[in-house]
Amino acid sequence: MKRLFPLLLVFFVLFSASCDSESKLIYPPETLVNRVTDFYLFNDGRTFLYLSSNMNRKYDFGELVLMRFDDEGDPVFQESLLVPSISGKMTVSSDEKSVFITTRDKNGVVKAKISGKPGSYKIQYEEGTKGDYPEILKTKKEPYALTLNADESKLLVTHVLNGELSVIDTQKWEVIKTAKLKYGVTEILYDANSDYFLASHKSSGNISLIEAKETLDDFVVAVKEIPIDLPTKGYDVRSMKHSGDGKLFYAAFQNTGSEDPYTNASEEDTAPQIVTLKLENNSLETVNTLALSGNLGEMAVFAYSTETSDDSDNSDDADDSDVLDDSEDADDSDTADGSTSGTKAGGRIGDLIFVSVPNDEKVIMIDSARNSIRDEISYKDDEKDCKPYQLYAKNLGNTSGYLFVSCFQNDRVYIYKIDLASEQIVEKIGVLE
Repeated sequence: MKRLFPLLLVFFVLFSASCDSESKLIYPPETLVNRVTDFYLFNDGRTFLYLSSNMNRKYDFGELVLMRFDDEGDPVFQESLLVPSISGKMTVSSDEKSVFITTRDKNGVVKAKISGKPGSYKIQYEEGTKGDYPEILKTKKEPYALTLNADESKLLVTHVLNGELSVIDTQKWEVIKTAKLKYGVTEILYDANSDYFLASHKSSGNISLIEAKETLDDFVVAVKEIPIDLPTKGYDVRSMKHSGDGKLFYAAFQNTGSEDPYTNASEEDTAPQIVTLKLENNSLETVNTLALSGNLGEMAVFAYSTETSDDSDNSDDADDSDVLDDSEDADDSDTADGSTSGTKAGGRIGDLIFVSVPNDEKVIMIDSARNSIRDEISYKDDEKDCKPYQLYAKNLGNTSGYLFVSCFQNDRVYIYKIDLASEQIVEKIGVLE
């Protein structure tokens, strides 16, 4: 009996190891809506991507899902790709042939290719990929936000954990440079006017100004931290976006003293706000501020304009007056946000700035031309809970486009059609869950 016990113990250990080696991975369903963190709408106006991050670790993978609006305007599933869990953000190349995705827990980046033609796109990994997704290009820990440079030869990736910046050569597919930023980067943007990059943080009231350029024998990265002049002490920029004309930046300062967007912070000396910034001479000038309430989440910008071309017919002119409402005439004067009119067909340009307020269960819509709140989308009366957080908007014309809202914690996505020429500016057309 004494000899039998060790033998049974060895058998049990070997049996357990065998079971573990044969344990099955948990694959998500093809149309997974699980902690969605990002969106992209193609230029065809009918096809879009969303990224399920699997932040709750419900499965062994995240998922990149391709969908299309059918002839009735309903979103229908096309196909999906498994991506490493936990996914962060994604960016799509300007020719809409490549998509890059960060994976926070696997500490790296994967890329997929987009093929086909408008209305019938396909997504896939490169041929020869072994397993469920290609080999991950390793970076520093917890990569999150990312963007491409002007010629898209370099991919700049930021890291949440320690605030590093990784520069990836998109052709050689290798990390060629790292630099140090402030902790907790929430967003990184490329400014074509200055050829600089700007990064926002949830750990300070600073914006990182980044110069990243190729030299004769090296790739150089230089970082300058720029403090923002705020009416109260504060920190935590949850989101930063370009204005429609590319001259300004909007920053959503949560500024509540709490890093948890779902928790109400102390009322002492807090001032959540949208700050309009202008980059000049390597410095950021505050153009406007708009005080808000609640814990702010992410932001999306929808650029709009009004046609004033000579060949516009009377009906178009009527629509333009509806868009302008009771604001100033569409001339070449400066708008309230510091931008100027006169681009595209000669009409004034402004932005609708959508800002999520998760703890108040709403999305605020701000008109930059007036620097004031125009409307809001409330979810308090919905049958199902929704704490909106991630937002994405894209215009498909002077006054029309789409808005995507991710109820991150509730695993639900709302899709809206935007039409400034109609009485109902934002109309819900679909729900993914």
